[in-house]
Parts: sequence; C-alpha cells; structure tokens
Amino acid sequence: MASRQPALEPQQERSHATRQQLLDAAVDELLDRGYAGLTSTGVALRARVSRGAQQHHFPSKEALVLEAVQHLANRQLTELSAQIERSPRGRARRERSLDVIFEQFSGPLFAAIVELSLAAHRDEELRRVVQKQERAMSRAVQESSHQIFGDELAADPAFAKRWAMALGTIRGIAMLRLLGHPPAGVERQWAFARRELVRLLPGDHDA
Repeated sequence: MASRQPALEPQQERSHATRQQLLDAAVDELLDRGYAGLTSTGVALRARVSRGAQQHHFPSKEALVLEAVQHLANRQLTELSAQIERSPRGRARRERSLDVIFEQFSGPLFAAIVELSLAAHRDEELRRVVQKQERAMSRAVQESSHQIFGDELAADPAFAKRWAMALGTIRGIAMLRLLGHPPAGVERQWAFARRELVRLLPGDHDA
C-alpha cells in the first residue's frame, strides 16, 4: 500500500485544485447572479471544469453553494484575525479592528449570507444550514473581542453587551453600503459611529 502512495499524490492534488476552482467559481456566481440565478452548469463553465467533474465533487446545487459560503467564511475569518493581530495596541488597534469588521460585514461574505438567507425562506434544509453557518460566523466575530480588547475585559458581562451592541451597529451601517446607499454618506455615518464606538469600548492595552 505504501508503495502506491506517491503515485496518488498528483491525482489528489488535481482533485483538490478542481474542488477549490469550483468553490471559488460558485462564490463568484452567487455574488453575480444570486442564488436563484446560480446553476451548476454556470459554475462548471466559470471554473473551466467539465460538468462531470463538477457533479463528482458536488452532486447538488445546494451542496455546492453551502460549501462555497463556508469556504469564503473560513477564508475571511482567518483574514480578519490576521489583520487584527497586525494592528498596533491601544486605541489604534480598536479603530483598525472596527474598520476591518465593518469591511467584512459590507463585503462578499455578508452579501452572500444575505442572499442565501432570503432564498432560505422557501427551502427548509437550506435555511437550517445557513442559520448554522451564520451563528458560527457571529460567534467568531463576537469572540474577536478577546483579541482586540484582551481576555479580562472581554470576559466582563457588561462589556460583552456593549460589544454585541457595537456589532449590531456595524452590521446596520454595512447593510446600507450593500443596499447601494451613496458611498459618501455611508462613509460619514461609519466615521461618526466608529468614533463613538471607540469611546464606548475602552481597551486594556491603551497607550
């Protein structure tokens, strides 16, 4: 068995690459056409893989879309953590971290979740999986408070309520951007909200 393992590796690598191409293509199709307009054939064409290869990896549209959103969520949450970690300490970290979260909520991941949430009203299985993924994402962003503010402060129940309120504010303003409100107006609202949130959320690493 061990002697055959090296021969399998190129095939496994090709299979993994094909799967990643399909997931990336599914995300692009979802954002361009919406859930209703997305088709497995369209994803295969965009990914430049055969229809048979697409069906081998993802036998149904639902399986393809749901894994694509999870793929994007994992990638963006990893990037969120990395960007926060690269930020300086103190007030600058709070400001930068709030900006990063705002960009996440007004970017492709949140747009895809909104799209799927609307589609899920008519599909019980889709709704169940989307809700599970949305809760997981919300927990991850909620827990980023430990990275931004420190464990002691983040564990304070009163602070946790403020952080939840802050995230609600960020999501609300980000939604205005997704809905196509004038960019300059959205940016002014966010600049004001960020200043208020920084005052509301003191950190334990302030300079």
